[in-house]
Amino acid sequence: MEHSFLNKSSGYLWYISFIAAFGGFLFGYDVIVVSGVIPQVVSQFELTSFQLGFLVSCVLWGCAIGSVISGFILDSFGRKRVLVTSAFTILVSAIWSGLASSPELLIVARLLGGIGCGIATTTCPLYISEVSPEKKRGKMVTLYHFAVCLGIVFCVFVNWAIYLVSRSHIGCTSHFFLDQSWRAMFTAEAIPASLFMIFSLSLPESPRWLVQRNRAKEARTLLERINGKEKALSIATEIHSSIHSERKATFSSLFTREIRKPLVLGILLSIFAEACGISVVLYYGPQLFEQAGLNLGTALGGFSIIAIINLLFNLVAMRYIDRSGRRKVLIVGSAGTMVSLILIGLLYLNGQTGILIILCVIAFVAFFSSSIGPVKFVIISEIFPSEFRAKAVSLCILFVWLTSAAVAQLFPMMREVMHTGSIFFIFALDTLALLVVAVFLLPETKGLTIEETGLLWFPRKESEGIKQ
Repeated sequence: MEHSFLNKSSGYLWYISFIAAFGGFLFGYDVIVVSGVIPQVVSQFELTSFQLGFLVSCVLWGCAIGSVISGFILDSFGRKRVLVTSAFTILVSAIWSGLASSPELLIVARLLGGIGCGIATTTCPLYISEVSPEKKRGKMVTLYHFAVCLGIVFCVFVNWAIYLVSRSHIGCTSHFFLDQSWRAMFTAEAIPASLFMIFSLSLPESPRWLVQRNRAKEARTLLERINGKEKALSIATEIHSSIHSERKATFSSLFTREIRKPLVLGILLSIFAEACGISVVLYYGPQLFEQAGLNLGTALGGFSIIAIINLLFNLVAMRYIDRSGRRKVLIVGSAGTMVSLILIGLLYLNGQTGILIILCVIAFVAFFSSSIGPVKFVIISEIFPSEFRAKAVSLCILFVWLTSAAVAQLFPMMREVMHTGSIFFIFALDTLALLVVAVFLLPETKGLTIEETGLLWFPRKESEGIKQ
């Protein structure tokens, strides 16, 4: 009987976590779709390097705006409504992008999609962390990054398929699939966006938000469904005690001494994790492969391998993050990522082309996806005390997207004034900084409840017995 309940509760947890993580799928799709349209859009609208950088990065600037917005609305409207809103925003953006008649309108449409993605990337990990038991929380939150990787793979193959169809002229309308097939690449995102919006309506609300809103009975029902009656009582008591003792947090309260340590850690992780060059590889991958001697069709195909590696190695993180711990996974991954970046830089500087560069890029993506990519979201979603969590997570995610946007914006301009290999050495230095943070500043949060992790920073009685 107990075994049957565990299977049902585990299945339900996977169901709601996967739906919430689907916001990551849309983010992965939305930011990668531009990699397949760059040559056509640049040619059609005669974009400069600055305009190209802004077209690529505008969705990330939108993500930054969305992460700030989510900090204001998450506690007021709840996690579920915010997820539905983000899905609708991305849906509108996808259709608008496909119909845009000028680069200005395209950028505005992409910016809107970025806002929706920014809201989702703040809300999804936060929601999953609040519904997941402590022993499964790392794996469940990592599911979000897995969905990001899945969205990237899906988008790459959709782009590639549309490109091949447009070249073969098989049963296509001339506007969307032949002379301007980039429009079909953008519009195709409307399908998964619609699905996410529909399925998000079936999600339960976060139990912690329900308790905050004096809806303890609903919270208890959900906790029992996921954890069982006895464990649910313990968790509900812990949540109630935490909320009862906490004050109402504002954005200004994030900059007090009380929250300084976890906030600095979260911001440093956000910046260094995104400044390692992953934005360049994912957003400009086909261009980099063309520079390495491949034609556009082959480059898109080669880039699909990168997307698949990104997806598969995320499973490594899902397997080990709750076993080995966040800290160890991040240290090993940062070291491997740094070595890969150094090798890529050396190959470009020495004029190597073809398979060697692709192999090193594969190694870089593998190390990133099995560690840095998913671990940063797990850590950010769990290290903050309860009353600060929603706003602190949104602030850290803001730095994720500001950094990613800056890298995407600057890369085309940097290539005009310095060698591509030198740029990858800069990324390697950034990864060294991330490694230092992981070794000297990051505590281990494996096995702690979401309420216990907030006590790591405060040497008070409640934290006695909590392993450091």
